[in-house]
Amino acid sequence: MLQYVSVWYPEHGTCGAGVNQEGEKQVTGRWAESWEESEDGTVWTFKLRKGIVSYAGNEMTCEDHRWSWERGFEMKAVKFFFTKVLLIDKHEDVSCPDPYTVRFKIKAKNPLFLQLLAMNYYGGVFDSAEAKKHATDDDPWAKEWLKSNTAGFGPYHLESHTPGQELILVRNPNFQPRPAVGKVIAKIVPDSATRLALLKRGQVDYAMRLRQREYREVENDPNLQVAYHPGNFIPYFGPVQTNEIMAKPEVRRALAYAVPYEDIHQKVYFGGGHLIKTITPQIYPNATDKFWVYEEDLEKAKMLLAEAGYPDGFDMTISYDKAISEMEETCTLIKSNFEKIGIRVQLQGLPSAVYSDTKFSRKQMAHCDNFQWPWIADTGYTAWVYLTHPDVNVMDAVQNDDPELNELTEKMFVTDFGPERLAMDMRIQERVAETVPWIFLVNPGWREALKAEWKGFSWYPDNNIHFDRLYK
Repeated sequence: MLQYVSVWYPEHGTCGAGVNQEGEKQVTGRWAESWEESEDGTVWTFKLRKGIVSYAGNEMTCEDHRWSWERGFEMKAVKFFFTKVLLIDKHEDVSCPDPYTVRFKIKAKNPLFLQLLAMNYYGGVFDSAEAKKHATDDDPWAKEWLKSNTAGFGPYHLESHTPGQELILVRNPNFQPRPAVGKVIAKIVPDSATRLALLKRGQVDYAMRLRQREYREVENDPNLQVAYHPGNFIPYFGPVQTNEIMAKPEVRRALAYAVPYEDIHQKVYFGGGHLIKTITPQIYPNATDKFWVYEEDLEKAKMLLAEAGYPDGFDMTISYDKAISEMEETCTLIKSNFEKIGIRVQLQGLPSAVYSDTKFSRKQMAHCDNFQWPWIADTGYTAWVYLTHPDVNVMDAVQNDDPELNELTEKMFVTDFGPERLAMDMRIQERVAETVPWIFLVNPGWREALKAEWKGFSWYPDNNIHFDRLYK
């Protein structure tokens, strides 16, 4: 319905989403040409642009939006998860006064409502006319067909997909403005060194998720370039509170003083990016480092560990995704320091799928993680997604259940921008520093390695590259 405004970040020479703006200034229309909020903030009405046409040739109407939201409620997947923060209670709360008008009824005034619609990373809007052709009595929402096909209004359409090998996207001829790139062939190459070699030989135009040392190689190659933006990544060390030792804030504070922050910054990321010192990404409004007091201090860590009841340390298993070499290197440096304060560490590198499963089922004791980034530029949202309400929030992978933090995030969702909301914002950042549910590491920034002739890079909070904006 909406999208983030694009702003120029001159210090990085990159265009990006205007997440440094306040509130509604962050967004502009996409499918919607206009919108209005009711006086009490509980009804939002959007007028759709006419002439938005899918790859299948169907024009977008309100029914596509309504059906997509009903499907989301029925599927109980990511879209349903986001109804909780959007404050949409049931699918009937998305209605169609006429074919080109979409109306949302929400439970309470929500100052983040527009930003959440702009970050539609949770399924849809589907071309409901096309999707319904593939529905059956047993599968009324075309779940099986949509596993390997697309039915949407975006710039690209899935032509083919060979799981684990490649996918091919072709341009939607009806999309405006017309993307310069007509076809995208994405090949699955698990090893980052191989991806880099393919790029350097000119066999691919773009190689994603390289290691920092590999990005340095790209920077030194005159035929290649690295597009950079500070991004919103929050790599962290996560003590999982299902473990009785990790559940103690005193232990977590001791661990926070034992992490070798500067070593990680220099040895893993070669000084790139920046040290993280708050739950709110540095480029988001109101981020402050004034509450994060932790720096490497092994003597203080030993003292706090003894005060917590572990003068002789304890056994610890630290898990990580072994497909991400930077996390393995980070874990190795952390292990070395933890052992200096008496903690006996075993590193557990896991296949990606196993790591993800054990992380979100909270079966790990602790983990090093770099795949968390909040889509919405708001402290309340970030804390809510990752660090509150573990009984209903699977993204709270460390099982943090702080009543004060739970209450603050809920209040922020219904408090308009102003002094009261700012005070809550500050208190959340302070509370996270006090209880240390995450130990923050280094944000390397959004880095994309491409051939030198490509232009049009634009960072978005999903940290994906948007092919429809690229050109030579």
